[in-house]
Amino acid sequence: MHRDRLSRIEHKGVLIYECSLDGEGRDRLVVPAHPNGIRVGRSRWLLLYATRKFRGNDDDCSIIYQIRADSPAGRLVKEGMLAKSIDDWQPLGNGKKYVRQHGHPVAFGVPKGALIGGKPAISANVFVLKWRIVGLEYDAEANKVEGTDRDPMLVARTQSVQWTQVRLNEAEDDIEIIEPVKQFRQKGFESGPTFCSAPGVAWATQNYTQAVPYSSDCTEWVDCTTFDGGRGSAIKHTFNVASGKYEWTETGPFLFPSGAKHRFGDFSLARYGDEWIVAARTDYVKNHVTYGDGLGWVRTEDPFGPPSSPEFPGEPRVQAPINIYTCPDGVLRLLSDDGFASPYHNRRDPMYCWNIDPGAGFRATKRRTVFDTVSAGLPIRRSASPKVDMGKLLMHDGDTQYLLYRVSVISMLHEHVHTEPTRWVFPPVNAQEIDSCAIYCAMLKYEAPFPSPWSFA
Repeated sequence: MHRDRLSRIEHKGVLIYECSLDGEGRDRLVVPAHPNGIRVGRSRWLLLYATRKFRGNDDDCSIIYQIRADSPAGRLVKEGMLAKSIDDWQPLGNGKKYVRQHGHPVAFGVPKGALIGGKPAISANVFVLKWRIVGLEYDAEANKVEGTDRDPMLVARTQSVQWTQVRLNEAEDDIEIIEPVKQFRQKGFESGPTFCSAPGVAWATQNYTQAVPYSSDCTEWVDCTTFDGGRGSAIKHTFNVASGKYEWTETGPFLFPSGAKHRFGDFSLARYGDEWIVAARTDYVKNHVTYGDGLGWVRTEDPFGPPSSPEFPGEPRVQAPINIYTCPDGVLRLLSDDGFASPYHNRRDPMYCWNIDPGAGFRATKRRTVFDTVSAGLPIRRSASPKVDMGKLLMHDGDTQYLLYRVSVISMLHEHVHTEPTRWVFPPVNAQEIDSCAIYCAMLKYEAPFPSPWSFA
């Protein structure tokens, strides 16, 4: 295992408090959530996030982008819309209106002006942005959207991944669209009900972790996606020099065995030396009861080759969104929550960062607290169930690596009750709790600077 050279995690506070776009602000009870980001130029960063309301569980809405100067927390240069949520979507053609929801965006690409091996990068200044889309039942009179146990037929008809491709403009004050927003489909499956080569899949949803380079020249990138039935595969994106755009060119085998006792989701992939590591949650919710026992891990020489047998270390007993990253010191790290370790018995608060050792059965060590709403003094009632999750590490710069995450609550505009396994009443969210919901950031500070993956002319 590599030597841990992370000296500390510095909490920096709220990064994005409110969206400036019409209909997406706090006057409409809309807050920022689901952050992500990448470097797009020598002094420019692109941040993505989904907005969120309180009409029901996971009430995700629109996808927003920001251009920031110098660092992910630098001066805001531009904010714009990528995909707007509406409440009168009619995807089924039956006259019934649904909420069109978008969530957990990701991005990848080589920054404008970047050099690889001392030469201009072939794929520089072309960026892929992806997010999930799904329809939700909506009761306009009660102002409620459906919760955790959603209509499986509606999900099957509307759940998919959308993507667009963009570049940083000449003035470096906005992005330009290269490829308009459309359904994410594999090359050769551009039309019809079958959208990729994975056998027997009906739909896909976007995972949380950013894609990582698969080839040394960064013309191929890989991440994971989740298909129906708790199945996940690696996805390869290849840059087409002739068109100047990326294509989904390959889908790997399912990474975890079907028919196992676990139900997998939130697949997260990282390159670890000459190998690839994939982690997946085993928990799922049915009738407001959470089942599962921690994480499953796969270690393989090639995510597009025959899958290795998964390992289940048992700890940490994660029941929350996960992201894994190989950090600049070579250490594999996991960002998530553990309700069994939480002093508040809350499976989403605090959020932790663990070191993971693949060579020792994926043993988790050196648990660090990223953010704790109680210690931070946020005015969130325990009964409203605060959540700190969706932690995303951005590319490091010298001895600093930014970490973005969201703070939210389970409480909604209306009281709701979970009756299993015990009666649990969530009171309506209050103004102070809504005020605490935002995108926060921290900085990972290392003992010494590490070389940047990108150099510039």
